[in-house]
Amino acid sequence: MIHVEQHGPVVAIRMSRSFLGRPFWWTAAYWVDGVLIDAGPRRTAAELLRALKPYPVHQIVITHGHEDHTGGLVPVRTQYPLATVYAAPRTLLFIQEPQRIKMQTYRRILWGRPQPFADVVSLDAVDNLIQSPNFRLRVVETPGHSPDHITLFEPTQRWAFCGDAFTSGRDETWAPEYDMFGIISSLRTLASLRPERLFPGDGRVSRTPLPEIHDKIGQLIKLTREVARLDAAGQAVPEIVARLFSRESAMNFWTRGHYSATHLVEACRSYTAIFAPLDDRDNPHPGQTPAAREGADSSEDTTDENTTDLSDWIR
Repeated sequence: MIHVEQHGPVVAIRMSRSFLGRPFWWTAAYWVDGVLIDAGPRRTAAELLRALKPYPVHQIVITHGHEDHTGGLVPVRTQYPLATVYAAPRTLLFIQEPQRIKMQTYRRILWGRPQPFADVVSLDAVDNLIQSPNFRLRVVETPGHSPDHITLFEPTQRWAFCGDAFTSGRDETWAPEYDMFGIISSLRTLASLRPERLFPGDGRVSRTPLPEIHDKIGQLIKLTREVARLDAAGQAVPEIVARLFSRESAMNFWTRGHYSATHLVEACRSYTAIFAPLDDRDNPHPGQTPAAREGADSSEDTTDENTTDLSDWIR
Protein backbone atom coordinates (compact mmCIF):
# COMPACT_ATOMS: atom_id res chain seq x y z
CA MET A 1 0.00 0.00 0.00
CA ILE A 2 1.39 3.39 -0.96
CA HIS A 3 0.19 7.00 -0.89
CA VAL A 4 1.96 9.87 -2.67
CA GLU A 5 1.36 13.44 -1.49
CA GLN A 6 2.74 16.73 -2.79
CA HIS A 7 3.83 19.38 -0.30
CA GLY A 8 5.17 22.19 -2.48
CA PRO A 9 8.50 20.95 -3.87
CA VAL A 10 8.52 18.01 -1.44
CA VAL A 11 6.99 14.67 -2.40
CA ALA A 12 5.93 12.48 0.53
CA ILE A 13 5.74 8.77 -0.25
CA ARG A 14 3.92 6.86 2.51
CA MET A 15 4.26 3.07 2.57
CA SER A 16 2.51 0.42 4.60
CA ARG A 17 1.81 -3.28 4.63
CA SER A 18 -1.90 -3.95 4.67
CA PHE A 19 -3.99 -6.43 6.66
CA LEU A 20 -7.51 -7.16 5.42
CA GLY A 21 -7.18 -4.16 3.15
CA ARG A 22 -6.21 -1.78 5.94
CA PRO A 23 -2.76 -0.24 6.58
CA PHE A 24 -0.96 -1.79 9.51
CA TRP A 25 2.05 0.50 10.06
CA TRP A 26 3.10 3.53 8.03
CA THR A 27 6.60 4.58 7.13
CA ALA A 28 7.72 7.23 4.63
CA ALA A 29 10.35 8.46 2.23
CA TYR A 30 10.62 12.02 0.95
CA TRP A 31 11.88 13.37 -2.36
CA VAL A 32 12.97 16.97 -2.79
CA ASP A 33 15.09 18.52 -5.54
CA GLY A 34 16.81 15.26 -6.50
CA VAL A 35 17.39 14.14 -2.90
CA LEU A 36 15.64 11.05 -1.53
CA ILE A 37 15.39 10.97 2.25
CA ASP A 38 15.08 7.37 3.48
CA ALA A 39 14.31 4.38 1.28
CA GLY A 40 11.44 2.60 3.00
CA PRO A 41 11.33 -1.15 3.72
CA ARG A 42 12.28 -3.98 1.43
CA ARG A 43 8.69 -5.30 1.28
CA THR A 44 7.38 -2.12 -0.39
CA ALA A 45 10.42 -1.40 -2.59
CA ALA A 46 8.65 -2.18 -5.87
CA GLU A 47 5.88 0.31 -5.07
CA LEU A 48 8.43 2.93 -4.04
CA LEU A 49 10.28 2.52 -7.34
CA ARG A 50 7.07 3.05 -9.30
CA ALA A 51 6.30 6.18 -7.29
CA LEU A 52 9.81 7.54 -7.94
CA LYS A 53 9.79 7.00 -11.72
CA PRO A 54 8.86 10.63 -12.56
CA TYR A 55 11.65 12.00 -10.38
CA PRO A 56 15.45 12.07 -10.75
CA VAL A 57 17.39 10.87 -7.72
CA HIS A 58 20.96 12.15 -7.39
CA GLN A 59 21.46 11.74 -3.64
CA ILE A 60 19.98 9.40 -1.01
CA VAL A 61 20.21 10.17 2.70
CA ILE A 62 19.27 7.74 5.48
CA THR A 63 18.04 9.12 8.82
CA HIS A 64 18.80 5.95 10.83
CA GLY A 65 19.54 2.29 10.40
CA HIS A 66 16.15 0.65 11.01
CA GLU A 67 14.85 -1.70 8.34
CA ASP A 68 11.76 0.38 7.48
CA HIS A 69 14.09 3.19 6.40
CA THR A 70 16.94 1.23 4.78
CA GLY A 71 15.30 -1.88 3.29
CA GLY A 72 14.54 -0.31 -0.08
CA LEU A 73 18.02 1.10 -0.52
CA VAL A 74 19.45 -1.61 -2.79
CA PRO A 75 16.47 -1.58 -5.23
CA VAL A 76 16.46 2.23 -5.31
CA ARG A 77 20.19 2.39 -5.98
CA THR A 78 19.76 -0.22 -8.74
CA GLN A 79 17.20 2.04 -10.42
CA TYR A 80 19.42 5.12 -9.87
CA PRO A 81 22.98 3.75 -10.14
CA LEU A 82 24.65 7.17 -10.16
CA ALA A 83 23.02 8.35 -6.94
CA THR A 84 25.34 8.88 -3.96
CA VAL A 85 24.15 7.34 -0.71
CA TYR A 86 24.88 9.10 2.59
CA ALA A 87 24.42 8.11 6.22
CA ALA A 88 25.71 9.10 9.64
CA PRO A 89 28.86 7.27 10.78
CA ARG A 90 26.93 5.21 13.35
CA THR A 91 24.42 4.15 10.67
CA LEU A 92 26.99 2.88 8.17
CA LEU A 93 27.43 -0.57 9.73
CA PHE A 94 23.67 -1.20 9.82
CA ILE A 95 23.54 -0.54 6.07
CA GLN A 96 26.67 -2.49 5.25
CA GLU A 97 25.88 -5.37 7.61
CA PRO A 98 22.09 -5.40 8.18
CA GLN A 99 22.33 -8.56 10.26
CA ARG A 100 23.39 -6.17 13.02
CA ILE A 101 19.79 -4.93 13.19
CA LYS A 102 18.09 -6.87 15.97
CA MET A 103 14.86 -7.74 14.18
CA GLN A 104 12.03 -9.54 15.92
CA THR A 105 9.89 -11.96 13.91
CA TYR A 106 7.10 -9.44 13.30
CA ARG A 107 9.61 -6.97 11.84
CA ARG A 108 11.00 -9.55 9.43
CA ILE A 109 7.45 -10.42 8.33
CA LEU A 110 6.24 -6.82 8.17
CA TRP A 111 9.20 -5.08 6.56
CA GLY A 112 11.68 -7.76 5.47
CA ARG A 113 15.40 -7.84 6.19
CA PRO A 114 17.48 -5.28 4.23
CA GLN A 115 20.12 -6.45 1.79
CA PRO A 116 23.74 -5.48 2.50
CA PHE A 117 24.90 -2.33 0.75
CA ALA A 118 28.53 -1.27 0.85
CA ASP A 119 28.71 1.86 -1.34
CA VAL A 120 27.61 4.37 1.29
CA VAL A 121 29.41 7.60 2.20
CA SER A 122 29.68 9.02 5.71
CA LEU A 123 27.98 12.37 6.14
CA ASP A 124 31.17 13.52 7.83
CA ALA A 125 32.82 13.43 4.41
CA VAL A 126 30.56 16.26 3.20
CA ASP A 127 30.75 18.25 6.43
CA ASN A 128 27.25 17.04 7.39
CA LEU A 129 25.66 19.15 4.68
CA ILE A 130 23.64 17.88 1.72
CA GLN A 131 23.36 20.41 -1.08
CA SER A 132 20.95 20.24 -4.02
CA PRO A 133 20.51 22.87 -6.74
CA ASN A 134 17.96 24.81 -4.68
CA PHE A 135 18.22 23.67 -1.05
CA ARG A 136 20.72 22.93 1.70
CA LEU A 137 20.03 20.16 4.23
CA ARG A 138 22.01 20.37 7.44
CA VAL A 139 22.49 17.28 9.61
CA VAL A 140 21.19 17.57 13.18
CA GLU A 141 21.79 14.77 15.68
CA THR A 142 18.51 13.55 17.20
CA PRO A 143 19.17 10.29 19.07
CA GLY A 144 16.69 8.50 21.32
CA HIS A 145 14.57 6.48 18.93
CA SER A 146 17.91 4.98 17.97
CA PRO A 147 21.46 6.05 18.93
CA ASP A 148 22.39 6.86 15.32
CA HIS A 149 19.33 8.96 14.47
CA ILE A 150 19.66 12.25 12.56
CA THR A 151 17.33 14.96 11.26
CA LEU A 152 17.86 16.96 8.07
CA PHE A 153 17.06 20.65 8.45
CA GLU A 154 16.63 23.14 5.61
CA PRO A 155 17.25 26.51 7.32
CA THR A 156 15.83 28.83 4.64
CA GLN A 157 12.53 26.98 4.27
CA ARG A 158 12.66 25.80 7.91
CA TRP A 159 11.84 22.23 6.94
CA ALA A 160 12.78 19.39 9.28
CA PHE A 161 12.94 15.85 7.89
CA CYS A 162 12.98 14.23 11.30
CA GLY A 163 12.62 10.48 10.67
CA ASP A 164 11.25 8.87 13.83
CA ALA A 165 12.51 11.54 16.22
CA PHE A 166 8.90 12.78 16.41
CA THR A 167 5.71 10.72 16.29
CA SER A 168 2.26 12.23 16.62
CA GLY A 169 -0.31 11.21 19.18
CA ARG A 170 -0.14 9.95 22.76
CA ASP A 171 2.49 7.33 23.54
CA GLU A 172 1.05 4.18 25.11
CA THR A 173 3.66 1.61 24.08
CA TRP A 174 7.41 1.73 23.56
CA ALA A 175 10.14 -0.60 22.43
CA PRO A 176 12.74 -1.47 25.10
CA GLU A 177 15.59 0.17 23.17
CA TYR A 178 13.99 3.63 23.16
CA ASP A 179 15.79 6.17 25.36
CA MET A 180 13.49 8.66 27.12
CA PHE A 181 16.27 11.12 27.92
CA GLY A 182 17.47 11.06 24.30
CA ILE A 183 13.97 11.42 22.86
CA ILE A 184 13.03 14.37 25.06
CA SER A 185 16.38 16.04 24.38
CA SER A 186 15.95 15.54 20.64
CA LEU A 187 12.43 16.94 20.72
CA ARG A 188 13.83 20.03 22.42
CA THR A 189 16.46 20.22 19.71
CA LEU A 190 13.73 20.09 17.06
CA ALA A 191 11.79 22.81 18.85
CA SER A 192 14.90 25.00 19.04
CA LEU A 193 15.11 24.90 15.24
CA ARG A 194 11.62 26.44 15.03
CA PRO A 195 10.57 24.40 12.00
CA GLU A 196 7.68 25.62 9.89
CA ARG A 197 7.09 22.22 8.28
CA LEU A 198 7.83 18.83 9.85
CA PHE A 199 8.30 15.72 7.69
CA PRO A 200 8.28 12.73 10.08
CA GLY A 201 8.99 9.08 9.48
CA ASP A 202 5.32 8.04 9.33
CA GLY A 203 4.53 10.54 6.57
CA ARG A 204 2.05 12.62 8.57
CA VAL A 205 3.40 15.99 7.50
CA SER A 206 2.77 18.80 9.99
CA ARG A 207 2.14 22.39 8.96
CA THR A 208 2.06 23.55 12.60
CA PRO A 209 4.95 21.59 14.05
CA LEU A 210 6.14 23.79 16.91
CA PRO A 211 3.04 23.48 19.13
CA GLU A 212 2.89 19.76 18.35
CA ILE A 213 6.51 19.27 19.40
CA HIS A 214 5.94 21.29 22.59
CA ASP A 215 2.85 19.21 23.31
CA LYS A 216 4.79 15.98 22.88
CA ILE A 217 7.51 17.17 25.25
CA GLY A 218 4.86 18.10 27.79
CA GLN A 219 3.15 14.71 27.45
CA LEU A 220 6.35 12.78 28.04
CA ILE A 221 7.48 14.94 30.96
CA LYS A 222 4.05 14.62 32.56
CA LEU A 223 4.22 10.85 32.14
CA THR A 224 7.66 10.63 33.75
CA ARG A 225 6.33 12.70 36.65
CA GLU A 226 3.30 10.42 37.11
CA VAL A 227 5.45 7.28 36.96
CA ALA A 228 7.89 8.78 39.48
CA ARG A 229 5.04 9.58 41.87
CA LEU A 230 3.60 6.07 41.69
CA ASP A 231 7.08 4.56 41.91
CA ALA A 232 7.79 6.59 45.05
CA ALA A 233 4.51 5.32 46.51
CA GLY A 234 5.86 1.78 46.21
CA GLN A 235 3.81 0.59 43.26
CA ALA A 236 5.35 -2.09 41.05
CA VAL A 237 5.62 -1.67 37.28
CA PRO A 238 2.52 -3.84 36.50
CA GLU A 239 0.51 -1.73 38.95
CA ILE A 240 1.74 1.48 37.35
CA VAL A 241 0.80 0.16 33.89
CA ALA A 242 -2.69 -0.72 35.12
CA ARG A 243 -3.08 2.70 36.74
CA LEU A 244 -1.91 4.77 33.79
CA PHE A 245 -2.93 2.66 30.78
CA SER A 246 -5.57 0.20 32.13
CA ARG A 247 -3.99 -2.63 30.15
CA GLU A 248 -1.52 -3.42 27.41
CA SER A 249 -2.64 -2.38 23.92
CA ALA A 250 -3.13 -4.54 20.83
CA MET A 251 0.34 -3.46 19.70
CA ASN A 252 1.75 -5.54 22.53
CA PHE A 253 -0.01 -8.60 21.12
CA TRP A 254 0.95 -8.04 17.48
CA THR A 255 4.61 -7.41 18.30
CA ARG A 256 4.82 -10.30 20.79
CA GLY A 257 5.68 -7.92 23.60
CA HIS A 258 8.31 -5.86 21.81
CA TYR A 259 6.08 -2.79 22.08
CA SER A 260 4.50 -2.46 25.50
CA ALA A 261 3.33 -0.02 28.15
CA THR A 262 5.70 -1.84 30.48
CA HIS A 263 8.68 -0.72 28.40
CA LEU A 264 7.34 2.86 28.42
CA VAL A 265 7.07 2.83 32.20
CA GLU A 266 10.58 1.40 32.49
CA ALA A 267 11.85 4.17 30.20
CA CYS A 268 10.27 6.74 32.50
CA ARG A 269 11.94 5.11 35.51
CA SER A 270 15.30 5.18 33.74
CA TYR A 271 14.79 8.87 32.95
CA THR A 272 14.10 9.58 36.62
CA ALA A 273 17.16 7.58 37.68
CA ILE A 274 19.42 9.90 35.67
CA PHE A 275 18.61 12.72 38.09
CA ALA A 276 18.59 10.60 41.26
CA PRO A 277 22.30 11.05 42.16
CA LEU A 278 21.87 14.81 42.02
CA ASP A 279 18.77 14.52 44.17
CA ASP A 280 20.59 12.42 46.79
CA ARG A 281 23.43 14.92 46.99
CA ASP A 282 21.40 18.08 47.19
CA ASN A 283 17.61 18.06 47.43
CA PRO A 284 16.20 21.59 47.68
CA HIS A 285 12.66 20.20 47.37
CA PRO A 286 12.20 17.56 50.13
CA GLY A 287 9.62 14.94 49.27
CA GLN A 288 9.63 15.80 45.57
CA THR A 289 11.21 13.37 43.11
CA PRO A 290 13.69 14.59 40.49
CA ALA A 291 11.28 13.74 37.68
CA ALA A 292 8.56 15.72 39.43
CA ARG A 293 10.84 18.76 39.60
CA GLU A 294 11.88 18.25 35.98
CA GLY A 295 8.24 17.94 35.02
CA ALA A 296 7.27 21.04 36.95
CA ASP A 297 10.02 22.94 35.19
CA SER A 298 9.33 21.50 31.72
CA SER A 299 5.64 20.64 31.29
CA GLU A 300 5.26 24.17 30.00
CA ASP A 301 7.87 24.13 27.28
CA THR A 302 11.04 26.07 28.08
CA THR A 303 13.05 25.19 25.00
CA ASP A 304 14.29 28.74 24.46
CA GLU A 305 15.68 28.87 27.99
CA ASN A 306 17.33 25.46 27.76
CA THR A 307 18.94 25.92 24.36
CA THR A 308 21.68 28.50 24.13
CA ASP A 309 23.39 27.79 20.84
CA LEU A 310 22.04 25.85 17.86
CA SER A 311 25.59 24.95 16.90
CA ASP A 312 25.62 22.66 19.96
CA TRP A 313 23.06 20.48 18.18
CA ILE A 314 23.92 20.86 14.49
CA ARG A 315 26.80 18.67 13.46
